Amino acid sequence: MSEKRQKSVCPAWGNYKELQELVRHHIESFDYMAARGLEVMMENIKPVKIYDPATDTTLSLSLSNPKLQLPQKERFRTKHNALYPFECRQAKISYTGKLIADVCFQYDKKAVIRESFNFGQLPIMLKSSLCHLRGADPKKLVSLKEESAELGGYFVLNGLERVARPLILQKANYPMSTVRDSFRDRREGFTDKAVVIRCLREFQSSLTDQSSLTVKLYYLRNGSARLGFWIQGREYLVPVGIVLKAFIETYDQEIYQQLTSCNSDGHEKGKGAVGSQLVGERAKIILEEVRDLSLFTQDDCLRHIGEHFKPVMEGFENEEPLNVGHAVLKNYIFVHLTNYDDKFNLLIFMLQKLFSLIDQTSSLDNPDALQNQEVLLPGHIITIYMKEKLEDWLRKAKKLVQDELAKPNRFNFLSVPDVKKIIDRNPSSQISSAVENMLKTGRLATQTGLDLHQRAGLTVQAERLNYLRFLSFFRAVHRGATFAGLRTTSVRKLLPESWGFLCPVHTPDGEPCGLLNHMTYCCRVTSFFDPQGGVKDFFEIRKSILGVLSGLGMAPSFPRLAASGPPQALSVLLDGRVVGSIRSSEVEKVVSKLRRLKVSAASMIPNDLEVGYVPLSMGGAYPGLFLFTSPSRFVRPVRNITIPPEDGRDIELIGPFEQVFMEIRCPDGGNGGRNDAFPATHEEIHPTAMLSVVANLTPWSDHNQSPRNMYQCQMAKQTMGYSLQALRFRADQKLYHLQTPQTPIVRTSTYAKYCIDEYPTGTNAIVAVLAYTGYDMEDAMILNKSSVERGMCHGTIYQVLLRCLTTETVDLTEDRTAGQMFMRSSKGPKSLDVDGLPYVGQILQPDEPYCSFGNTIEPKTRVFKRKGSETVVVDYVAVDTKKKKLQKANIRFRHPRNPIIGDKFSSRHGQKGVCSQLWPDIDMPFSGATGMRPDLIINPHAFPSRMTIGMLLESLAAKGGALNGKFVDATPFASSVKKDDAGCTKSEPESLVDDLGEALKSHGFNYHGVEVLYSGVYGTELTCEIFIGPVYYQRLRHMVSDKFQVRSTGVVDQVTRQPIKGRKRGGGIRFGEMERDAMIAHGAAYLLHDRLHTCSDYHIADVCSICGSVLTTTFIQPHKKMVRVGGFGQVPPQNPKKVLCQACKTSKGMETVAMPYVFKYLASELASMNIKMTLNLSDGA
Repeated sequence: MSEKRQKSVCPAWGNYKELQELVRHHIESFDYMAARGLEVMMENIKPVKIYDPATDTTLSLSLSNPKLQLPQKERFRTKHNALYPFECRQAKISYTGKLIADVCFQYDKKAVIRESFNFGQLPIMLKSSLCHLRGADPKKLVSLKEESAELGGYFVLNGLERVARPLILQKANYPMSTVRDSFRDRREGFTDKAVVIRCLREFQSSLTDQSSLTVKLYYLRNGSARLGFWIQGREYLVPVGIVLKAFIETYDQEIYQQLTSCNSDGHEKGKGAVGSQLVGERAKIILEEVRDLSLFTQDDCLRHIGEHFKPVMEGFENEEPLNVGHAVLKNYIFVHLTNYDDKFNLLIFMLQKLFSLIDQTSSLDNPDALQNQEVLLPGHIITIYMKEKLEDWLRKAKKLVQDELAKPNRFNFLSVPDVKKIIDRNPSSQISSAVENMLKTGRLATQTGLDLHQRAGLTVQAERLNYLRFLSFFRAVHRGATFAGLRTTSVRKLLPESWGFLCPVHTPDGEPCGLLNHMTYCCRVTSFFDPQGGVKDFFEIRKSILGVLSGLGMAPSFPRLAASGPPQALSVLLDGRVVGSIRSSEVEKVVSKLRRLKVSAASMIPNDLEVGYVPLSMGGAYPGLFLFTSPSRFVRPVRNITIPPEDGRDIELIGPFEQVFMEIRCPDGGNGGRNDAFPATHEEIHPTAMLSVVANLTPWSDHNQSPRNMYQCQMAKQTMGYSLQALRFRADQKLYHLQTPQTPIVRTSTYAKYCIDEYPTGTNAIVAVLAYTGYDMEDAMILNKSSVERGMCHGTIYQVLLRCLTTETVDLTEDRTAGQMFMRSSKGPKSLDVDGLPYVGQILQPDEPYCSFGNTIEPKTRVFKRKGSETVVVDYVAVDTKKKKLQKANIRFRHPRNPIIGDKFSSRHGQKGVCSQLWPDIDMPFSGATGMRPDLIINPHAFPSRMTIGMLLESLAAKGGALNGKFVDATPFASSVKKDDAGCTKSEPESLVDDLGEALKSHGFNYHGVEVLYSGVYGTELTCEIFIGPVYYQRLRHMVSDKFQVRSTGVVDQVTRQPIKGRKRGGGIRFGEMERDAMIAHGAAYLLHDRLHTCSDYHIADVCSICGSVLTTTFIQPHKKMVRVGGFGQVPPQNPKKVLCQACKTSKGMETVAMPYVFKYLASELASMNIKMTLNLSDGA
């Protein structure tokens, strides 16, 4: 085998730098929130003002100076009071830090008085700047009872690990043209076309709190337009002409010239977004709407806006309409811009784009394409959610003070302590509690919606089923729960714009298919931090970009935008701000220069700058040069082949918006069918860069059918593996653990890059492809019984039960916590220790006591018994040693899980199957060359329809690798076709198949990987040679021991009297529609009657044969006789049963009928709706 495909063993301590890159966007978003986000957010919360007419004084309340502390232990004042994550997991508490901020009191314009308020305990993300694990090396992490490869990026809440799932949003600060039928429902005359922009609120040109407001520009059938924006969760529509004239002091001719600047009849073939003659007519209609309202100046328009919006603007009740109009423009329209001139220019650009869409000279922007999307990160959602809660808190504080002022017994309004005492009635700690509850449940309790499309599913529990599943939570991005219920499939489609950013393989194959995607391993998300770790100065960055653009010939937009548009000149937008225009012939030179400056170390231009050059085209995307420096964008590295590769400076970060218009070639040097007129300027770094981490672990995935690779991505996350190294310190509710894992012989380069060997997920099993018995039909497989007994695929399930006597409703006295503690009485079960807890290593049978507690006040004890039907082992018992009384304990049980019939297994190629039989080792076939017996036998019919050729290659390669004692590199997209002798030179490598075959041949094995096997029963040679070799097999978590269900009698539903469902509650076996149809098709009437009647809700009812009613019959109790009947020792005679029909007033004609009870219940329900059901009785004989 060639040295190229042989790999060496990983070092003892892995290099976790690449692993940390996978979760960096989670941690950096939280770091920015802690460093600057909270401060910026509080500074830009509008102060509330309280006016007291008695003293003629106005009190202003505002927030400032937030401080978020590291997690500390509050109960114990010890020298080492730091709270660590493993303690939170054990004690089932949250990993939080105290949030303190100043509330500023200012009377009129006097000096500001600051009072410190405690806003509760805010959840802290692990490995963030406020976490005790930050900067710890692997050795230190192990000493803190954490994983040596601890990634962080998640929260510990009530002992559970939860991850804030990144949410896909519309790209910020980019005007996107769209079509929706719902736009017509806004008002009469509206069309389905609009230009939408999601504005990211900014302050002082660089600072942002990540809150956003969406502004929509609607097109009307009469040629006009309306600007829609949201205030307090409600959309308001304003004629666009009024907004234009309210921005700046202008005149109608200037607006008309700006709107018609994109019209050029003489342009060749109309190439580009060329406006038509109708643009001028539309501009006239817009201006006439303003003149009809007698609005001529900027102040007139501002007063008009202020008069109409004054009732909905909170805090502006006493303000002039002019000031209210300014507040509306500043706080709700294009909030990412602080200058009215910039807002005016952007609205002109949006109108030009809208008119171009109407005239069909430009195409729609696809909202489902990644080109027009970005991601919402955990730190951002916490910031915007907390901002709304703080605003609500200030409003409630204002109402409390105003209510007190209205009472006869007034307080001293001019005393800050007295006002603070009233404000304290509205607990400030509820702010952090709301954030913690949001992270626990994933639900937003909001009135405004925060400009998001979903209010649930924002966080998920990070299950530690295996390491790959845990890792995938940080790479997942979700489109939103709103789209899951849509009938259209357009949101789920795999589009070319996602190439290199979203993995085309790693997505579920069920309901969330296409909505829940995973980022590729090289995809990154931009943040607020530069490569050196400092917070970016966006003002200086944009200033340097503008300097470069001006030096390259850009006509600036200040003081006014040049009256020229496409196709002569293209507008330049920098983060949603129209900064100027460039001649169409010069744009390519400008783009090339910017790309060179991006990778230059001496330039101020950031390396993640997105240079989106949309060229002129016939009816294509609206042209322009769009530059983005904002955070939360997807970027990925490619090689810029126009730049000499000096010191690695040819690696450029590109975004999905610019990638669509770039020429990127494959790394094999081929042109991929590209036209020679458009030579490539960039090159992919590696062909596997389009796959996620999990998808890259499939060996030779390019030789498998695509659905099988998708199945493997899902099954790799359902595998029992070595999920944790710090297993003894974990208190997870449920953990799966593979006792004897192995590292795969055949592996991709991703295994070493991300240290997957530290968390193996399977076993190298000797697999024979053979139809040996009837037990291997379809996807069934046979396991070697002796291999299983020697420990192959042996697994364990760990289950933790928390018993806390201070919170559970297990009271022994009226005071629920008084005197309660774990203890064993003198008459208690001897299987428990003196403290009432079980012994470690003790074997517990079903219904056997595992703990007991008593009361020191009254001599009472209570025993908890094991539920379930299987035997378990007590793995460990952890108690809270800081309290005087033993009131809290974690008891972990170990469930052994040997492979048995019905357990599920899978290879790494989507070949899943169920164990059908544990075959004795003496009856298994054995090899004539080595004498080895296979560990596992699968049916050969599993390959033709699934086309998983990669599994065959793995068997060949693993056999050769085992003989050589070296790992085999199975990275996909390598050359696998043997070239012709004429075009082949001696220096060229052999094909993959030849290489693997020669390795086997050199050790005396068959070139094709087959061997002669002998029957284990008869000892005779099998007719044909059998394909046999090592294959890495995974044991899935789907096990019969966790799913089998047997029941004869048990709990029934109180209403229908049918067996309840649910294995945990002792429910019945499910008999569904398909089972019923099968019974009917086979004519098994008696079985059908047995399942759905006799063993379900069998009931004997009395029916009146006269009126046919089943509801009016009642049983009459016989009267007891006062005189004793019969002699001594004789049983008195039984009175006959007497049934009376209340409708017929007779006891004649009463019949006893067996029926399902639910039938009688149906009759009762129909009777409640005044519908009578009658039965016609006849003799069944």
